[in-house]
Amino acid sequence: LHVRMPTFENLRVLKSNAVKLVTAFDVHETVLDVVLGAAENPSLSVDERGTSLVRSMTQRKNRCGLESDTGPSKFCSLVDDMAKDGPGMKDGISSSSTERCEFMRDPPSIFSFYSDIPRENRPRWPDRCPIRIDHDMSAAREGGDAGPCFCATNDREWFDCSGKVSRDHFRSSRNLDAEHFSLRSCHTPLGRDLEMDVHVAKNERLAKEREALAEKARRQLAGSRGEEDAAASFDARPNIVFLEIDSVSLSYSERHFPKTWALLRKHRIVTSPEGVPRCPSGWCAGDFNQTSVVGQSSIVNQLATLSGCLQKNDAKEDLKHYTNGAKPTHCPSGGENSLGSGGADINHDHWIFDVAKNLGYITFFGEEFCYEDSPYVVQSQSAFKLDVDLTLFELYCHLAKDWLKANGRVNSGEPTWSVEYDDKDVPDTCFDGKSRGEIGLEFISQMWDAYSQPKFAFLNALAAHDYSLDAAHAALNAENYDTVVYNFLSDMMARNDSRDTIIVLRSDHGLQGGPYPIDYATQIEHMRPWTAIIAPANHQSLSIGHFSENQDRLVTGFDIYHSIRYLMSPDNNRKSIMFDAGIPRWSYNLIQEKVPFSRNCRDAKIPIEFCPCIDERSNMAPTFYVGHAQDMFFPMPELRYDWRTMRYVAPRLPGVLLPKYKNKYDVNFNRDVFPPKCNATLGSYIDEEILHNSWQLIHNITSSYPASDISGGIFLYPRQAILLTYLVQRQISSRAVKSEPFRICETGFGSGHLASLFLSAAPNVEVVSFDTYNRPYQTASFHVLRSYFGKRLIRVIGDSCNTVKSYAKHCDFLHGSSLCRTDNIDLIEKSGAGVTLTSTAMNSIYDKSVYFGKKDSQWATLLQKGCIQNVVCFREEARILDAKLYLARGREREISHQFCFAVTTGKCLKRKKQTAITSGWRKDDFCPDWMLSPPVDILSENRTA
Repeated sequence: LHVRMPTFENLRVLKSNAVKLVTAFDVHETVLDVVLGAAENPSLSVDERGTSLVRSMTQRKNRCGLESDTGPSKFCSLVDDMAKDGPGMKDGISSSSTERCEFMRDPPSIFSFYSDIPRENRPRWPDRCPIRIDHDMSAAREGGDAGPCFCATNDREWFDCSGKVSRDHFRSSRNLDAEHFSLRSCHTPLGRDLEMDVHVAKNERLAKEREALAEKARRQLAGSRGEEDAAASFDARPNIVFLEIDSVSLSYSERHFPKTWALLRKHRIVTSPEGVPRCPSGWCAGDFNQTSVVGQSSIVNQLATLSGCLQKNDAKEDLKHYTNGAKPTHCPSGGENSLGSGGADINHDHWIFDVAKNLGYITFFGEEFCYEDSPYVVQSQSAFKLDVDLTLFELYCHLAKDWLKANGRVNSGEPTWSVEYDDKDVPDTCFDGKSRGEIGLEFISQMWDAYSQPKFAFLNALAAHDYSLDAAHAALNAENYDTVVYNFLSDMMARNDSRDTIIVLRSDHGLQGGPYPIDYATQIEHMRPWTAIIAPANHQSLSIGHFSENQDRLVTGFDIYHSIRYLMSPDNNRKSIMFDAGIPRWSYNLIQEKVPFSRNCRDAKIPIEFCPCIDERSNMAPTFYVGHAQDMFFPMPELRYDWRTMRYVAPRLPGVLLPKYKNKYDVNFNRDVFPPKCNATLGSYIDEEILHNSWQLIHNITSSYPASDISGGIFLYPRQAILLTYLVQRQISSRAVKSEPFRICETGFGSGHLASLFLSAAPNVEVVSFDTYNRPYQTASFHVLRSYFGKRLIRVIGDSCNTVKSYAKHCDFLHGSSLCRTDNIDLIEKSGAGVTLTSTAMNSIYDKSVYFGKKDSQWATLLQKGCIQNVVCFREEARILDAKLYLARGREREISHQFCFAVTTGKCLKRKKQTAITSGWRKDDFCPDWMLSPPVDILSENRTA
C-alpha cells in the first residue's frame, strides 16, 4: 500500500500510521475522509472497522489477531513477522530487512583443539572436592594443641567460638528463620579447618509478607481486568530458576558441557511428520542458538536481562531515567498496569527482583564471590538496589575476610571482591568438601524444599570465568561444573513440584578477558552466548509452536526479560502480560510470541560493534579485542613504524585497532628516524629485498635491449641512496598529520632505479616521474614497477622543460635528474618553503650545468636568488663504472661523483603561498667523512646580496 498526497500538513501522523497494521476498511475510510470529509461527518462512514490513514490510528492497530477489526486470525500468521510499532523505524520507514540475520560461522578455536583431545589424555581437576580434616575437633582440643575458632552466619559477623563447641552445638544455636548458613573456622596442628553448613528453612514471617504483596497486586488487577482474570494470572505463576554461567559462548558450551547438552537434547522439541512441534519427554528444552549479546561486559548484558533497561540513553525511545550516584540507568516507559514506585522514586516495574517480590515471589540472588564495592557487577553499577530474601553475599564476604586473615593480609588494602581461594593442589575452589559451584545450587534446592510460594532464583556461576594463560587448564573448572549442572537440572526436573518450574540456562557473553580476546574465534564467539529454556510441555503459559520457532530467531537478553515478566503475571487468555509497565517495546515474549524472521540488530537494540549478523556489519575482521571490529572504543595509540620492514611494530596487548576508514597514505604516527652514521647501510632504513627485487625486474627488461642507451642509476651511488632514503623518511616523520601521499617529483625516469628506491622508503610515498619515455625499455620498466608498487608510481610523458611548468599539484620532495637544463629551477618555482631539493650525482659539484660550475648553473642561480638554503654536499665513494652504461661512453672507468642537498625557502614560488613543510638538518647529522664543503665564493656572494 502506497499513499501519496500532494499537500498534507500533519506528515508525522501519516508516517506514524505507516507502521500500523492496515486493512481494506482503513483504505476505504481514507477515501471517504479525503474526498467527502467523513471524519467530520460520521454519517458518511459505512463501517466502524475502518480508520482514516490521515488521522491518528489507535494502538489496537499494532498486533494482528488481538482485535477483530484487523481481519480473520487465520491470516495473522502471514503478517505477524512485521515489525512492531516503532522498532526499526527511521523517519517512518521500516528498516527491517527481508533477509534473515545470518550469524558468522565460528572460526576454529584454541579451546576446540584441546577439547578434541580425550579427557583422559589431558589435564583434569579432581571430580570432587576433598574433605581435608576430620571435623571432630575434640581430641585435638583435649591435647591443648587446637587453635582458636571463629564462627559466622549470614546474620552474624565472625565471632570467637573457641572452646569445646561441637559442630552440632553450633548448628543448634542458629536462628532458623534468619540464618541460612553457618561457618566455623579453626586452626589446628593439621592446618586451618573450615566447616560450612547450608540450612535454608521456611521463614513464616517472610512467607506471609510475600502473600500480602501478591494479594495487593491481585486486587489491583481485579480492579482493571476483572476478578476472574486476576485470579487465573496468579494461579499460573511458575517457579523460575535462572542459572547464568558467566563467559560461556554457544560453541564453548558445546565443547565443555557435554552432559548438560545431552540432557537438553534428550528433551529437545521435535517436529511430527505433519509439521507439528511436540515434546515427547514431557519437557520442552529450547536451544536459542541465535542469541546475541547487547554489549561487551556482564553489566550491560545483565542489565538488559534483569531489568529490560539500557546503560546508555537512546534518544529515539521514550525512557525513564534513574540515577544512583554516577550510575544512570535508562528504562522503558509505558504500559497500562504498574507495580508502583519504590525507593529513590524508582518504579518496581523494571528490576526483576522488585517485580518478583511485589508479585509474591520468594527471591534469591547468588554471586559466587564477595561483590562488595566491585566495579564488575550490575547490582552496584546501576541505579537499582538489590533487595532479595536469600543471597550468597554474606557467605562469600565472610569467606573472603577469613582468607585475608588466615594469610596475614587483613591490612593489605586488598579488596574482598578480588580474593581467590584456589591452590596448586586443588585448583578448584573448595569449601568443606563442596566446590564453589555446588554451594549456590544447594541454596536453591533447599529454597525449593522450604517454600510453597512461587520462587525466583538467579545464580551467576563463575566456573567458566577462568582467564588464565594456560589454555589447557582454562576450561577444566567448566568441565567439572558440567557434571554439577547436569546433576542439579536432573534433580530439579525429577521433583514433585517440577511441573511448576521453568528453568533458564544462559550466559551473558563469551570469553572477554585474559589473553584469549586476541584470538579471532573468541572475538566471534563472544557475541553468541549460550541460551536455553526448559519448560514443562503442559504448562498453560507455553505456546510450543512459537517457542520452537524462536530457537532459530535473533534473540537478546531483552527477550529473556520480557519472557520472565510474562511468566510472573501471565494473561493466558490474551497471550499478554498483566503487569506490563516497563516491558521494552523492542523485545518479544519467547514463550508465547513469535520473533520476526527478519529481525535485525537495529530492531533488537544490539550495538553494531556487537552485531552477529554479517549482512549488517561493514567490518568483522580480526582485531585486538572483542567488540573492536566495527568501531573504536578508545583513542588511537601512537604506533612505531619500522622503516626497514615497512610495517608497524605490534602494540602491546590488548591493543586497539586502527581507525575504521584509515586513508592508505596516512602513516603519520610516532616513529624514529636516526641520522646515518659513517658505517650506515641502506638495510638500516629499508627492506633491501623489496628494492633488489624491483631492480631485478628492471634488469630483466633492460637486458633485452643491449643496443640501447642504458642509463646509470642510483645503484651507482650507495651513499646518496642512504641519504635520500633518510631525508624522505625524516621529512615524512616530522610533517603535520595529513591523509594524503608524500609526493616526490623527479625529472628523468631513466630505468626506474631511483623511483624504486623512493617507493621502497615508505608506504605512503608517491613518485611522479617526468620524462619523454623515448627509450625502448622505459615504458616496459614503468609498467613492471607499477605492477610491483601499485598506483603510487605516476608518469608525466613529455619534455620535462615543459611538463614540470604545467604540473598543477604540489611536490613534497624534489629530485632533478633529466637532460633539461632548467629542471631544478622549474621544480623550485613550484615548491613552497621547507621542501628538500636533491639532484643527480655529477663528476664534480663544479659542473657547469647542474651545480656550481658557473654563476648561471642551476644551483648557483637558485642560491644567488635566495630560492634555496642550508646547502650540504657529499662525495660518493669511488667505484668502477660498467662500460655498457650510458655514462661510461663505451669504456670502463673509475668514478667518484659528488652531489648536494638543499632546502627551499619558498621565495621563488610562482603560485600562491603554500603551507611550509618542516625540514632542514644540521651538518653534524651526517658522516663528516662523506661531506664536501660547498663553493665558498658563491655562498659568500649570496650572503652579501
